Amino acid sequence: MKEHFDNKFIDDINETVGDNYFSPVLDLVFAHHNIKNVCDVGCGNGVFTGDIKTRFECDHLIGIDSNQYALNQASSLEFDQLIQVDDFNNDPLPIESNSIDLVICKDVLEHLINPLFLTSEISRILKPGGCFLLLVPNHFTILGRLKFLWKNDIDTFSYFPESDRYDFPHIRFFTLSSIKKLLHLRGFEVISNLSFFFVQLSFLRKITPTWAMKLLTRVSTDSFSEGITILARKNN
Repeated sequence: MKEHFDNKFIDDINETVGDNYFSPVLDLVFAHHNIKNVCDVGCGNGVFTGDIKTRFECDHLIGIDSNQYALNQASSLEFDQLIQVDDFNNDPLPIESNSIDLVICKDVLEHLINPLFLTSEISRILKPGGCFLLLVPNHFTILGRLKFLWKNDIDTFSYFPESDRYDFPHIRFFTLSSIKKLLHLRGFEVISNLSFFFVQLSFLRKITPTWAMKLLTRVSTDSFSEGITILARKNN
């Protein structure tokens, strides 16, 4: 992980704490689940989760990342603990087993050689019945496939315009079925497909009815959602 995600990418995150594209996902999850202990695996600078204790009835918030520069920035937010883990591919998470209600893992698995290891660790630290909220990018929506055919460039949505193929930070390219298989292998069941929050209609998203975005996701998440977003439950 650390050899791919440099400090410059942390500086490129220009979202606002508590008011960003991931905030509505958290609103929905917390509205329907009793969550007291949260761990954000791959928290970065904390911009997406660092205000959880203010917005929701949450007792304890842990942030874990491999990048100390990012963790230094996150220290100004509401995390109770910030932990550096050198390598998500191999290093255990220093969290007690069966202790967390919700693990958030946003934009991490696509950077890993061995995402199965981290998923196993996430399962270990979750309480039985605990929730796992993950998001991975989808480069190859219908629009992304057309861009790839036209430009022959795997960075179809210009996530990392300064990178070339030899140093491109994303090394795994997931589909909905592959995410479900990974979760099943590690003892999770899918509760909800929340990918409708990221249907590839960015210029129309504010005026497109939620039911229409959900319909597109139901028809084909892989074709229409730029961010495959799943809420899963750890089996007892």
